[in-house]
This record gives sequence, structure tokens and C-alpha cells, in this order.
Amino acid sequence: MPDKLTKNCTSEEQLEKIRKGQEHKFRWRDDWPTMEKALMAAGHAAIAAHKEKKAPTQD
Repeated sequence: MPDKLTKNCTSEEQLEKIRKGQEHKFRWRDDWPTMEKALMAAGHAAIAAHKEKKAPTQD
């Protein structure tokens, strides 16, 4: 689930909006903290991948 939500995530602000939306839906679940960690990890990975594409390294 986190990968589908965050695959096009490009900024921390966007990731925070996704997190808040998911929290409103799932905070009542016992496993919300685990879901939140996975969501944030996937979001940070997507942001890093976006930054890597935007500024390719010079060899």
C-alpha cells in the first residue's frame, strides 16, 4: 500500500499530506504505527529517487 500512495511523492509537504490523510482513515487500527513507519519510509525513498532523477550525478 505505501508504495502506491507515495510513488509520485516529490516533497516533504506532499508526504505529510499523504500521512495525515492515511492517519484519518487508519489511526484507530492497532497496527497504525507500523503502517505509518512503512508509509514514511516509502515516501522518503520516493522523494530521494525524485531528487536523484532531477539532479543526476556527474561522472
